[in-house]
Amino acid sequence: MQPREAYLDRVTTEVEDLASRVAVLKGRFAKQKVSVKLDHYWELEFVRTRFTEFKRRIEALEYADEPEMARLQENVDVAWKELMQAVDTLMAALP
Repeated sequence: MQPREAYLDRVTTEVEDLASRVAVLKGRFAKQKVSVKLDHYWELEFVRTRFTEFKRRIEALEYADEPEMARLQENVDVAWKELMQAVDTLMAALP
């Protein structure tokens, strides 16, 4: 288990990477025809819900007591993997 501040610093760096991927995704999405956008609406919605869950888990980690840290860090890591998989899946689906 990493100390809280080091862990949050690492997560911040990962979120910056995610922000750049989402910017690319938004650009690609904007260039699509309406029919393609509609085809991938639920995938985009899944990315949004995964990001919301990730944020919720980060907030829980920020205010957690020391005994909860390992479990919460694991929860954040799981949410992060789900979020990145959802983003990668959507990026691969768009031309």
